[in-house]
Parts: sequence; C-alpha cells; structure tokens
Amino acid sequence: MIASYENFLLVTDMDGTIIGTNERISEENKEALREFTKRGGKFAVATGRTPSNAAAFLKELAVNTPCIFYNGAMLYDWRKKEILRTAPLEGELWREFAAELLRRFPEACVEAYTAEMCYVLSDPANDDPRLESERQVYRHASLEEVREEEWLKLFICAARPVEQAMLETAEEMGIFAIADHFYSSTTYLEFVRRGTSKGTMLEQLRRLPENQERIVVAAGDYGNDTEMLRRADCGVAPANADAGTKAAANFLGVNCDEHLVQQIVCEVMPKLLEEQSKG
Repeated sequence: MIASYENFLLVTDMDGTIIGTNERISEENKEALREFTKRGGKFAVATGRTPSNAAAFLKELAVNTPCIFYNGAMLYDWRKKEILRTAPLEGELWREFAAELLRRFPEACVEAYTAEMCYVLSDPANDDPRLESERQVYRHASLEEVREEEWLKLFICAARPVEQAMLETAEEMGIFAIADHFYSSTTYLEFVRRGTSKGTMLEQLRRLPENQERIVVAAGDYGNDTEMLRRADCGVAPANADAGTKAAANFLGVNCDEHLVQQIVCEVMPKLLEEQSKG
C-alpha cells in the first residue's frame, strides 16, 4: 500500500468481481478497502442490483461516495439513503414490449425494476434461482399492476437461444431506438434506456465535487461492465472475466476468489502513481 490514496476513486462491480464464487467478500478485500478509504481514497460499487438487494454486502464495505445501481440507471448516495439521479424507461412501448415477451416466451423469467422493488412479471415456476439464493427483495405482480410504475430496467433470465429470439422481437418492435441492452451473465439479458450504462453513470459520479480530479479505477467481469472499464482511467478485469471485458481492460488481475480488490489497492494503484510521476 501507499501512504495516501487521496487521488483515487475506485469503483467495482459486485458479483464476480468483489464478491467471490462463494457469494462472500473476502476479509482481505474488506481490509484493503478499509485502508484505502482511511488513507483518503473514495470507494463505490457499480452493480445491477438494487440498493436493498446490495445492502447486506454494502454494510461490510467502506463505501464513502455515491454508488451506481440498476446497471447505470440509478446513482444513489448509500450514506444518506438518497437517490441522486435515475434514467427511467419512459413510454408505453416498454410495456408493450414486456407484454410481448411474456406472450411469446412463457418459459422465461421477466422482471421489471422500479426504484423500490423488483417485480417478477412471469410465471413463478420460472423464477430465477438467484432471487432466493441471494435473498433478493422481490414481489410477483401482473403487468397491469405495475404498468403505471416508473421502471428503471427490464431483466430477463432465460437460455441464450431464447434471449437471442427476444432480441429479434425487440428489433421487430423498434425497441432499439429507445433502449440499450447487454448480457450480464450467461443467462441474463437486460434492457435499459438508450444511452444508459455503468459507464455513463460513472461520468456523473466522477463529476461530483468530492471526486473531481481523482484517478478513476474501475473493475468488472462481464459485458455490463465493459463501458465502465473503457471510461475509467484504468479498467481492471479479473481472470474470471469474459473475453470482451478483458479486451476492454487496461489490467488483468487475479480471479474474484483471489482478492482482486486487494491487488488493485496494493499493486495496481502504486503502479499508476509511479507511471504518473514519470510523466
């Protein structure tokens, strides 16, 4: 570690990056973050989770600047419990698209996220196992029940061929004119408002007065992280990252079970300062 981290903003993905395959954050990662923030660094997470579904982990971490949720659709101050910015899915076309997905692909799990809740719109028999294994906060609801709510993202859990067929439906309905999409796992497909990503919200985070002029280091493992890694001053991908995310990174680290954040704080950041001092 170095004497001071006051020049750094560190933003990390959660699942598959700071959270290991055992669904825990290692003591090594937690201690590295405590020292990082103690010595002046700013730390945030950038996740597809909601604030409530990330809470159990965030309570263990030295978060000291606003965080990115819903894969870029929300900037949220965890300390003040305050929403700073959202990018909602506006217009009736989103509801029509969700209705068509439910009709054409009854085998899929379809979820609509609001600022307060994950609503599962599909048959409970299709529920994504992570809802229970990760103790997610969610509720089953019909599309009509949530039609007037402000949605932040539309989430799909299905086999990849089904998701590819869903993308064909999206193109057919003109969704790509108002939406961006990405895979966040081998079975997860997500739709957000056009121009929305962890990367675009990272730009908002780094413009906050407390983060201006800091060197931004971002870490992530999947397609929903690639734009964030590209926009950071230094993008870091763990060894378990997919090929596209690795290609977007400046540095390839250990896998998520080998204390990636500790490596970033103890090895990557000192190298960045050394390179900066050399001009």
